[in-house]
Amino acid sequence: MADSSHAGPHPDPSEPPAGGLVRVHSVQEEYFHLMVRACACGGPWFSHEQAVERPGERLVHHVTARCAKCGKERTFHFALPGETKLDHPAPIREINPTNDPSEAVDAAEWMDLARFYLERIERLKSPTERVQSLLDARGCLEEALKFYGPGDDGPPPGALWSDASRRKVARHADAYRREALETMLAKMPTTERLRQADAPDQREFRKALKETARRRVGRRWWEFWKRGSN
Repeated sequence: MADSSHAGPHPDPSEPPAGGLVRVHSVQEEYFHLMVRACACGGPWFSHEQAVERPGERLVHHVTARCAKCGKERTFHFALPGETKLDHPAPIREINPTNDPSEAVDAAEWMDLARFYLERIERLKSPTERVQSLLDARGCLEEALKFYGPGDDGPPPGALWSDASRRKVARHADAYRREALETMLAKMPTTERLRQADAPDQREFRKALKETARRRVGRRWWEFWKRGSN
């Protein structure tokens, strides 16, 4: 998963209501939600405490984060799919295996994330890290496209949840056209090819995960979201 040591794109300092439950498809999607949010002071959030419970059909993941700028703490509450297994999470960097659009990150925010991962590739030295960043970028572009209906050339109004997102699309409408997103995806290797290139890291992840599950001490499975590209 993407590295939590990076603040990511310029986050929107808006916050969902305190205590609100954010529906996500994966722990990776939780991480991206934090990347595009910010503390009221403008600083990025970094996770430092986590807990899991299953009060009903869904798995609820409580993530307490600290602002890197002012030190304020806030707990985010995420609802994961009920079939999520504690010792068998989804593949690294898998965001949303369904065709349903995100309820945690809007279309413009997914595009911000995609650009962030594409732009950082040139700064990375390791071939594996570059593959991982490209895999993240491709996943974010695919998530943005899930908001577009069959007749939508650009993101529909319901795909933009904040004034900041609406202003971005209004200023740079061409960059958010369906054709622009599809052209970017067409120039990238497929997800399957990228996952093959990232296979050594995937194997290492699964090995560490099994060891943690066996020992039942130290970090729990959900804390593996902190691992990934640097």
